[in-house]
Amino acid sequence: MQAHEIERYLAELGAALESQGITKPVRMLLIGGAYMMLLANAPRTTDDIDIFWMEEGEDFHKARQALRDGVQAIASKYTLPSNWLNYLTQLLIYDKIIMPRGKLWKRYGPLHVYAPPKEYILALKLLARRDQDLADCRILLPQTRTRTRRQAQRVLDRYILPEAQQEEAETISSSLNVLFGSESAGEP
Repeated sequence: MQAHEIERYLAELGAALESQGITKPVRMLLIGGAYMMLLANAPRTTDDIDIFWMEEGEDFHKARQALRDGVQAIASKYTLPSNWLNYLTQLLIYDKIIMPRGKLWKRYGPLHVYAPPKEYILALKLLARRDQDLADCRILLPQTRTRTRRQAQRVLDRYILPEAQQEEAETISSSLNVLFGSESAGEP
């Protein structure tokens, strides 16, 4: 997906919700590659739009079927995979993170898309540590003014729970080593 396609699909999803009578905001936090493209100006594409649902109260449950129908209709119309709007990451790491409130980025009818701080995305990318995540970290580091391993650790401490950092210590250490050099080399 290109950036303009992401915005088109979100706009169509908002219109689908509206056409099904959803009026209360359905709030989502944009993360992943879509965030990188739209808010960090990363020169890349993505296979899906990774999101976190920001609340799951009564209004969200009322909108759930309309969301499902809208996602399926857009997948059919544009021959997208059924998980083009992907909230699986939330299910996988919900108990490992501290989710920020984010700031409203765009409204597509009742679909309200929020943007978390760039430091939050950096923390998630450090935790994931795939090659594309490390490339994204290199884009985010100057945008977050994170210059040292110690500063990156403070970002992790702010958004990743201590137990998760312990469980993922090897992955996080590897990410930090790639970006800042070996821990044994010390801080510059």
